[in-house]
Amino acid sequence: MATASEQKYDFTVPSLLAAAGTTRRRLTNMKAGKHCDHVVELQLVVAALNQLPNGTYARIEDWERNLVTFFNQDRNLQQLTSKKNTQKGVAVRRHINQERLDETQRDTIRNVRQRWNEIKNELEDFEDFKRKINDILFRRLRR
Repeated sequence: MATASEQKYDFTVPSLLAAAGTTRRRLTNMKAGKHCDHVVELQLVVAALNQLPNGTYARIEDWERNLVTFFNQDRNLQQLTSKKNTQKGVAVRRHINQERLDETQRDTIRNVRQRWNEIKNELEDFEDFKRKINDILFRRLRR
């Protein structure tokens, strides 16, 4: 059994949102037939957090809320059709799980990488998290 110092965070997207006391943010001017999508997916945020020792950010008050708020901002939201939203989510999950990706899925990950590179320096106090998300996002794309 793992000791307390060896235990990792064990979030799911719903449990992270609950810990943050918030929900997924929605864009206010949604077009008909479109869904609100996080460019840097919350499942990617959870995958990175779950690689860190439990308590990594205990010294930061409301750290869960701060982290979720960062990813819920307009600069990380876009409108996609339901089909494209689902396809993007599948591509991110497959990349997290180190599964093979088709060319469309690889392009999706490249787009997520680009957005992360554009916004990551604005996220303060989460250096360990940023290293973990980089480890996941910038690993070799499986063909």
